[in-house]
Amino acid sequence: MIRTLGLLIAALLVFGLASGVAGPAYPNKALDLIAPAGAGGGWDLTARMTARALGEEKLVTVPIAVTNMAGGSGAVGIAHMITRRKGDTHVIAVMGSALTGTLARKAVPYTFNDVTPIAAITGDYNAIAVRKDSTFNNLRTLVDVLKRDPGGITVGGGSAPGSLDHLALAVLAKQQGVDATKIRYVPFGDGAAAMASILGGQTTALSSSLSEMAGQLEAGTVRVLAILAPDRLTGQYRNVPTAREQGIDFVFLNWRGFYMPPDMPADVVKFWEDTITKLVNSRSWAKIMQETGWAPFVLTGDRLKRFLTNDLSTQENTLKELGFIR
Repeated sequence: MIRTLGLLIAALLVFGLASGVAGPAYPNKALDLIAPAGAGGGWDLTARMTARALGEEKLVTVPIAVTNMAGGSGAVGIAHMITRRKGDTHVIAVMGSALTGTLARKAVPYTFNDVTPIAAITGDYNAIAVRKDSTFNNLRTLVDVLKRDPGGITVGGGSAPGSLDHLALAVLAKQQGVDATKIRYVPFGDGAAAMASILGGQTTALSSSLSEMAGQLEAGTVRVLAILAPDRLTGQYRNVPTAREQGIDFVFLNWRGFYMPPDMPADVVKFWEDTITKLVNSRSWAKIMQETGWAPFVLTGDRLKRFLTNDLSTQENTLKELGFIR
C-alpha cells in the first residue's frame, strides 16, 4: 500500500512537471515598476511606456503598477531596492546615465554590483532648450554668452549638480572654452520640474533629455536650440538642428534601462532578459520609439555589466576633470 502510494505521488509529480503545472508561472502577482523620479520625466516615461508595451504585446499578463520614487537622481530608488526589496522578484526599477552619475559622485554607498542589472533598453539624446519667446535662437549664441560671462544666465536641469543634465552642459561648455565650474546650474528633482522653471521664467535655458521636452515642443511653448545627436532626427524633431550643424561637434546620449534588487534567481533574470529582447523587437515598441525620438540602445548579460563598469569609470574621471569631485 505504502509502495503503491509512493509510486502514485511520483507519477503525479512527473505528470505535473511535464505538463507545466508543477508551480505557478512567473510572474504570478502584480509587478511594481519603480520610476526613481517624479511624474513627467524621462525615467517616468520609460517606466510607463515599457508597462504599456509589455501589456499590449502580452509579454507580461499580470498588472504592472508604476511607482514614482523621486530623490537624489536615483539615490532614493537604489537605496530602497537594496535595503527594502532584497530578493523580491516582483519589483523592477528604471536606471540610466543619471544613476551612474549619482554613483560616481558617491552620493550613496553603492555600485551597480550591489543590485541585479537586467538590461539597457533605450538611448535618449540630451538637448538644450529655451522658452519660445527667448532671445536665444541657436546654440552658438548661447555658447558665446557663456564664454563672455559663464554666470550670466541660469540653466536648469532635472538632475543634481554634477549629475547627468549638468554633466552634458558642463562637458559641452568646457569643449567650447567656457569655465564650466562658473555656470549657474539650477538643479530640480526631475525633468518636468526643470521644464516648469524655464516656462515660468525662473531659469533661462534647460539642459535635459529630448523626450522630456517632447510635449512642450509639440505645444510650441519651447524652442530646442540643439539636439546633442550625431544626425538630425525624424518625426516631430526633423526641424530641430543638431549641435554639429552649428559648428559644435558634441554628442551626448542618456541611456536608460532596468535593474532588480540583489539576490535574484537566475531564471528570473533570464525571464526579464528574454522579455526585454522580445519587447524591443515588437511593433508596440517601434511605435513608442517613433513617438519619443529615443534611439535603440539594448544591452544585457556580460555586455551590460562591462558597459556599466566603463560608464561609471568614465563619469568619475569626467567629474574629476571638471572639478566637481576630487
